[in-house]
Amino acid sequence: MKHFVVHPRSRRGWCLALAFALLISAGIWPVVAAFNRAELWFGLPPLAVLTYAIVTGCWLTMLIANRLLRRSDSDV
Repeated sequence: MKHFVVHPRSRRGWCLALAFALLISAGIWPVVAAFNRAELWFGLPPLAVLTYAIVTGCWLTMLIANRLLRRSDSDV
């Protein structure tokens, strides 16, 4: 029976998976409720700043993952 879930194989992989989990958890209800206010940060509502931070954090985490977890020639 084939399993289609890929698990990290190294400590770096697990750390990056944890970073993604933390970024995803930043978008759930209790966090969003804390940022949903009628004030402005950098000219934007705090919820928009949180959204930009999550997207930027995901981009940076994927960039770091691509740099740290490169495939070797033997993996191909």
